[in-house]
Amino acid sequence: MQTVIQGLGSEGGIRRILQLVKLDFSALPPERRTELFERTILPFFRTISYRQVLSSGLLENAVGTIYNTIFGAGGQYAIALFALTESSEAAMNVDNIEPVCAVFSKMLDLNGNAPLIDEFRKIFDNIMAVWERLAKNCNSNNSSLLKAKRWLDRAGNRLGVSTIALQVSSQERKVHNQRAQFEFSIDYPGYLSDAGPRHDNDSADIRKIQILPTFEEIVCTRMPYLPQLDESRLHLPGIEGVIDRQFRLYREDVTGPIRSTLAFEIAKSRPRNASTIPAEPGQRINVYQNLALLRLRCNDWNGLVVTVAFNQPKEVSALATQVGRADWWTSRGRLRKDSLVCLLEPTGHAIFCSVVEIKIRKRNAFFGKDRTYSDDEDEDEDEEEASYQDLASSPHRAWLTLSLARDRDFSVLAQHLIGTHRMSGMTMIEFPKVMVQTFKPTLEALQCMIADPLNIPLAEHLTTNESTLKSEVLQPPEFAARPGFRYDLSCLLDDARQLHLSPSEPFHVQALIDGSTLDEKQAEALKNSLCRQLALCQGPPGTGKSYTAFALIRTLLANKKAADLGPILVVTYTNHALDQDMEHFVDSGVTNIVRIGSRSKSERLQDLNLRNVSKTMDRTRSESHEKWSRHKEVGNAAQFVNSAIEELLHSAGEAGLKQYLRENYPHYHRQFWGADEEEFQMSSGAQKSIIDSWLRGRLENRERRGQRPRQTADEMLEEDRNITDMDATERKDLYDFWTADNQRQHLTQVFGAMAAYNKSKRALDLVYQEVELRCLEEASIIGVTTSGLARYHTLLKRLPIKVLLVEEAGEVLEAHTLTAFLPSLEQAILIGDHQQLKPSVNNFDLSSESHQGKKYALDMSLFERLVSPPAGVQSSKVPYSTLELQRRMHPSVSDLIRKTLYPRLQDAPNVKLYPEVVGMRKRLFWLDHEVLEVGAEADERVACSKSNDYEVEMTACLVAHLLAQGEYVSQDIAVITPYLGQLYKLRARLSRQYEIVLDDRDVDALETEGITAAPLSTELHAPTKATLLQSLKVATVDNFQGNEAKVVIISLVRSNKQRKCGFLKTSNRINVLLSRAKHGMYVIGNSATSASVPMWGNVISMLRAEGNIGKTLPLCCPQHPETVIDVATPDDFAKLAPEGGCALRCGKRLEPCGHSCELKCHSDLRHKNVQCIERCNRPKRGCDHVCPKTCGEKCDPLCKELLKDVNVVLPCGHIVKDMLCHAYQARDTYECRVLVEKTVPQCAHSVKVQCHVDTSSSEYCCGEVCGGLPQCGHKCKRSCFSCRHDGGIDHGDCLEVCTRKHSTCNHTCGARCHSGTPCKPCTKPCDVACSHSRCNKLCSQPCTPCANAECSSGCEHSQCTMPCGAPCDFIPCSLRCAEMLDCGHQCPTICGEQCVPSSMCQTCGDQEIKDLVVDYIEMKKYAEVPLDEDPVVLPRCGHAILMSNLDRYLGMAAAYDMNPDGSVKGLKDVSPFQEQLKELPGCPICRGSLRDINRYGRLIRRVLLDESTKRFVTSAGSSYSVLAAQLYEAADELKEYLPGLPRTALPSQIHLAGTREVQLKTLERAAKGGARYDNLLRTRLAISKFYSRVNKDATPFAQIWQLVEVARRRAGQKDAIEMHSPVSQVTFHFVALALLIRCDVILISDLLNQISKAERSLVTTATKVDFSINRKECVNLGIEALDAKDYERTIEAHIFYARYCAMEIPYLTNPAESQSLKKKGLDHLNAARGLVEEKGGRLQSLMAEVDDAERSLNGGTFMQAVSSEERRAVLAAMAKEFHGTGHWYTCVNGHPFSVGECGMPMEQTRCPQCGEAVGGQQHRPAEGVSRAEELERELRDMTLGH
Repeated sequence: MQTVIQGLGSEGGIRRILQLVKLDFSALPPERRTELFERTILPFFRTISYRQVLSSGLLENAVGTIYNTIFGAGGQYAIALFALTESSEAAMNVDNIEPVCAVFSKMLDLNGNAPLIDEFRKIFDNIMAVWERLAKNCNSNNSSLLKAKRWLDRAGNRLGVSTIALQVSSQERKVHNQRAQFEFSIDYPGYLSDAGPRHDNDSADIRKIQILPTFEEIVCTRMPYLPQLDESRLHLPGIEGVIDRQFRLYREDVTGPIRSTLAFEIAKSRPRNASTIPAEPGQRINVYQNLALLRLRCNDWNGLVVTVAFNQPKEVSALATQVGRADWWTSRGRLRKDSLVCLLEPTGHAIFCSVVEIKIRKRNAFFGKDRTYSDDEDEDEDEEEASYQDLASSPHRAWLTLSLARDRDFSVLAQHLIGTHRMSGMTMIEFPKVMVQTFKPTLEALQCMIADPLNIPLAEHLTTNESTLKSEVLQPPEFAARPGFRYDLSCLLDDARQLHLSPSEPFHVQALIDGSTLDEKQAEALKNSLCRQLALCQGPPGTGKSYTAFALIRTLLANKKAADLGPILVVTYTNHALDQDMEHFVDSGVTNIVRIGSRSKSERLQDLNLRNVSKTMDRTRSESHEKWSRHKEVGNAAQFVNSAIEELLHSAGEAGLKQYLRENYPHYHRQFWGADEEEFQMSSGAQKSIIDSWLRGRLENRERRGQRPRQTADEMLEEDRNITDMDATERKDLYDFWTADNQRQHLTQVFGAMAAYNKSKRALDLVYQEVELRCLEEASIIGVTTSGLARYHTLLKRLPIKVLLVEEAGEVLEAHTLTAFLPSLEQAILIGDHQQLKPSVNNFDLSSESHQGKKYALDMSLFERLVSPPAGVQSSKVPYSTLELQRRMHPSVSDLIRKTLYPRLQDAPNVKLYPEVVGMRKRLFWLDHEVLEVGAEADERVACSKSNDYEVEMTACLVAHLLAQGEYVSQDIAVITPYLGQLYKLRARLSRQYEIVLDDRDVDALETEGITAAPLSTELHAPTKATLLQSLKVATVDNFQGNEAKVVIISLVRSNKQRKCGFLKTSNRINVLLSRAKHGMYVIGNSATSASVPMWGNVISMLRAEGNIGKTLPLCCPQHPETVIDVATPDDFAKLAPEGGCALRCGKRLEPCGHSCELKCHSDLRHKNVQCIERCNRPKRGCDHVCPKTCGEKCDPLCKELLKDVNVVLPCGHIVKDMLCHAYQARDTYECRVLVEKTVPQCAHSVKVQCHVDTSSSEYCCGEVCGGLPQCGHKCKRSCFSCRHDGGIDHGDCLEVCTRKHSTCNHTCGARCHSGTPCKPCTKPCDVACSHSRCNKLCSQPCTPCANAECSSGCEHSQCTMPCGAPCDFIPCSLRCAEMLDCGHQCPTICGEQCVPSSMCQTCGDQEIKDLVVDYIEMKKYAEVPLDEDPVVLPRCGHAILMSNLDRYLGMAAAYDMNPDGSVKGLKDVSPFQEQLKELPGCPICRGSLRDINRYGRLIRRVLLDESTKRFVTSAGSSYSVLAAQLYEAADELKEYLPGLPRTALPSQIHLAGTREVQLKTLERAAKGGARYDNLLRTRLAISKFYSRVNKDATPFAQIWQLVEVARRRAGQKDAIEMHSPVSQVTFHFVALALLIRCDVILISDLLNQISKAERSLVTTATKVDFSINRKECVNLGIEALDAKDYERTIEAHIFYARYCAMEIPYLTNPAESQSLKKKGLDHLNAARGLVEEKGGRLQSLMAEVDDAERSLNGGTFMQAVSSEERRAVLAAMAKEFHGTGHWYTCVNGHPFSVGECGMPMEQTRCPQCGEAVGGQQHRPAEGVSRAEELERELRDMTLGH
């Protein structure tokens, strides 16, 4: 179906649709019109109105295109099409009216101007008349008619003519008429307020309200509009008023504390009267000072993000280590992912953000493969993504990346960064545990629902109207109202009987009760729920709400097919409850369950999580393509946004203004900078800004300026005023206008780019949702929490969900429940108890517990509002069922709630049989005390809550006492308290002995309050990982609803003189608190404090009547039940019941020893574990000794008594003086342990071992260092035994560092030894530098020569005329420097070098200086040498050396002709890669640098040029091999795997002509409808970059030549230097060009093949080709490659020429031209074949391509230009030949190459570029290999003054 719809939405499909809708239907005879409607229109309508089609996000664009095409300009096509439908009324029946109504309604939805066209109202009336006729003739409950009616209601609403719309309008008028009497008491929102809107976020329409507060809203002093519970006082009627109310109250609840907190922070920072500062809010915050904005950008996944820096908190600054700082951030839970923060600038900005984690992703991950080639800039881009998230590295500052909550805040941040609006005093405020995603999706869902109220099901039962004010019988759901439908209840019965339930017929519940496990009220509730479209079921504690819900689910699943239900949506409030329900379904055999949400703690449900299920589902072809395409779009859109941001940030400077004027006001641009930017006329100083000078009043024409009045910027621009005629004010006005307009344009560009990004991101999300949608459609049950429901609301709305079941509905906010009423819903079942916990709200003033909050009652659930609306408020009265039989509590416990809340509650027989609580005198007791609660806490973490230390200790002692009985495991006991502060203390106290479990919500609540949980530990037992079955339950009362335990201990906490009961004053919490226990319950609290609450008073009275309350707690000893044990303090437990019994001695006999137990009375379980401490009476065997241990300890199997002076002589001759008893007994087998020296025969190592060790045994492992010599030559450092296997020796991988020297630099390889494989390129920073700059590349990359025109080498006798980067051309001076030192004596160094300090003076220097040895040949001291004849050289390292010594050491004679006296005579020719110049020279003493010695500048720069050439060759060769392999892989993929181009996407005509770049653009346009060429186009881009990098003008020599040539021209020298050296023309220029042409041939040939295939399928594309420019390029490539003796590229050029001929011939219409072109192609192939035969060798690998090209020319099938396997092997070998290690030479044709370790070729091999023999044997090069001399001659010719 996806393919069909996408085809209809394509260009070809639209043509077909237009052919249909453009028909003149009126000209057809009636019978033909009817036939056309039945056979063409109806099938078409059914296809495009199919439910999966309309709900698919993947098809959204295609569906929109189809419907818009049907609509036509002004609706003309649609009017004619539906007129045909009207004329075919006779053909309309029940089966085909639904698609007609669906298409009509959907078309109106997608075209907003349709209601303005009167004809559509007429069409609506006609279709409605047809529907009414069909409904009259058959049952109106027919499913097709019901669906058609829904579509008609929606269409009528769009047109404003539906019945529902009229009713709403009438009701709205009624409400507005009533509103006048309340206008003085209610300040309505937005424009409805008499005082006008409160701020910029105050609106009567909630769709216009931003979720997070704006700055105006924060500082506003007027109270927000909060709708009341009474619907008659709302400003909107009906369901819209309900949704509006819930939205506003819920938003106030979640954002009100945020707003008031920020208002308080702003007020603190502003100087004002103290009385005007608002009260400090209760919202906990973390404030970070000195905020700085660092960067703005768009991230692929998170959208707009901003990187900020801020001061570390004081606690972090005090930590010394990065690990400690990281632990602090982690343990405090601060700035976690998705946490809400606000960037606050008190003067006018509050920017909300969320914390994000930017993960490092290579962009090519979108394409499914890792990147294999990229330039440096691309590689750095993603690394930079994560470099600005660092909270721990610095003790002073932290860095963080945030995602903007609102895109519109971008302009504020951008203006700050570019300096136009600086925000000072910014702080970052964190709201811990507040995450936008926990409330924003719900609020957004409510905004969407109010936009389309007709799509809200059961709306008439959710609002107050005349029909719902009086209780009425609810109708059955639509699926159950169909004629003949009845439920099959057999799945609930214990036997094989049949039982059916029909909503329209009487049903005897007793039959269901007798045959199932349901009790009477459960059976009634089930029957009522199945027969009502809105079913409510109240279940008091323990009555089996979940069991009833499961019975309902089983019944619905059993009837799913008959009712056509679709998935059943199960919603719970907590993840724990959802996990329990889902596990129950799994255990009962329910299949196809899907759980939505990632916070499941159940391992069993992991495979049922939607995310995991969707991963296992196969994607359709369309989905796979769309996913890849959308990923690419998102990446490109984000990149475009970032480019726009960069342009915006750079627009504030002069460069930005210059670009703005060039594009918008070229007249002014020319006035400032002139027509020619290289030689502009205006000048305001060499380095000063022209704009700045102009603003300062320069560049003015005083005479013309005074002749006109002052003008505005608009007037000046309109008149095109000259910039010199303006005064200072005019200039400033014009400058300000230009700057503002420039920024406005760039901001507009950014927002446009962001809109495109958001659109692409939404499209990508829809692609992912498409697979999830298909998973959910196949599900039987979909489980989700209320928060997850809102996040997936958009997805769930697309599903055919008809049944909703909400568990614990009384605990869910109405706002959350309303979002579950999806458009497709037909039945809602709400199960809960409004007398238990209410929904949780943050703002107490909005809850019904508050006197002020009663009129809002946000904590009233939808369930409670429908079941028990508050007195005095008109509300709907919906019938509901109540369960009455409880199966949890013992009757004495259930009495507490039966006599106060549930008078009809009954006890099941089983609860009366519960045993007594072991260790307790009574099963129900209240320990009454008067110990006051804790006041102000010293620990700030618990100061926000209440606690009671006495109750903490009493609870811990009571838990220990109960566990000591041995009857209860930990999960049987629960501790409940109402306060988090008490929960924290209980947890800390109990965790000293027991591992405990907290409810997930309690953990979150503790963290929200800043109460961090300490690590758990145990004292009595070894640390073990606690499970739910082994752990003690500790929870707050609010988070224990739905749970139970055998024994419950309650800590009430509150005990004060004011008698304030706190949280437990409401009957709801008291109800939950008292209804959790099964066997027994113990309350610890002050009864006087609680008695002021009516329900507590009743409970206390009942307890007093039964004697179950007192000042002491009665315990019971199971062994001595007659002993009275009453405890009132924690110490009483240790004194009266120390071991869980009583204070008497146990006295029982211990097993198996028979000793009497001396401990205090304890349980049988403890008795079994008592360890006897009497002396052991078990004798030892084999000797006379006795066991020294206690009776309870296990005896040692061997006697360990030490026998002295036994002097046992061993067989080896050694004597053992003392020996253990068991060893003496077996002295004949005793092994001697004396250390002796032995030799290992296998390896000859001498080892020191114990005497008994046999080193000659084959099992002995020698542990000495091996010391062998592997092939690499390093000494093996492994253990000897690890190298010897099965009689052989294998040293394995060498562990030494390689240390081989790189041939392209002075560094050594730092990798592990890799003998036999070349070293990888050097990755250290390049150390090349001069007096002007230093190279910033890696060592393996070719250096860019220094471009400074002046060389520092020279003196007054001779000066270098070359640029700095070129080898020097001066004659080094050998005279002594004539300058005088500060001491007055002559400088001792060489003329032209930097003078030495006076401390180095030969005459007056210290004796230590004079004694320095400077002549290392004759070993003469500094004081002894004649400096006038032989001066010294002083490098930067400080080692003074005679000039003659250093000249000889550095080999000056290799670069210069020398005179007999050692002075330089002239320049000397030097071959490239000469052995004498293979390394950079250094100090002979310390290898220190000599680069600052001008005398040796030629040697140094000459070697640097050689190294750069080597690096260039190595880098280029390696990159070429990788790119060539990548190209062949992409071509194989093209041929074998990738789908062809969509035939309907091909354009109607294609013209392939012009340059290759023009042809490439044509190809991209033709292929935009598919992804076939994406990988190949990426490869081409990489090859293109490679081509630019290895261009012949980019070689190191070429760069130097350019520098010299420019210097010559500037010096006035006319004769240019010709660059003709083979080494300078490294042929990678041709290699890259050939690879680029090969890629283009593959692309063009495949496109032509695709067009040919499309033509065979009747999709024609007019194609023209002209490859004349391509052929000319091939000819030029062949000529240049042949001149450079690159025969391989020459042959490839011939092949490419023939390929282009073969591709063009089929499209020529002139036979003569075809024949001529074929002849030219064959001539080139013959030339290629001749060259292969002449040169042979590796060129033979190209013969397969020559033959294939010839077949194509002769009319055969054209194949892609893919090389043979032989050819690929050749290319793979090239990668190794350019490894760049060893020694370098040039072949006979001048191409550089390297050989291995020793420096000369060992094997016969050939040049990797031209194929000539370069390697020989016996360390001799092949004939013709010589050291080229052309390069040095060219360098010698590069002179400027000699």
